Amino acid sequence: LVSQNLEERGARLLGRLWQGLEAIPGVELYGVPPGGERTPTVAFTLRGIDSGDVARSLAGRGVFVSHGDFYAATVARVLGHERDGFVRAGCAAYTTSDEIERLIDGVRRLA
Repeated sequence: LVSQNLEERGARLLGRLWQGLEAIPGVELYGVPPGGERTPTVAFTLRGIDSGDVARSLAGRGVFVSHGDFYAATVARVLGHERDGFVRAGCAAYTTSDEIERLIDGVRRLA
């Protein structure tokens, strides 16, 4: 029951994160949209801004994401992100709704 509740909560947070990022001009989301079984992570880029710069800016707001090619260098190269990779954000058991909103707001301010 606890595991199921955590999965449902992660799915809700992931859905909000995807929806919020999708609404920001210049954000490109990668992967399968939320729904069904999947890990609660989102990979994205922000047009014209290096993924490392996005990650550092968000860290300055207390939102910690990772960036890079995540062992998918070929995919990054084919998609044109060989140099800067992607930003990856995840929804863990301890992630709060406020943190998701701060992440979305931080990306919106950069866009």
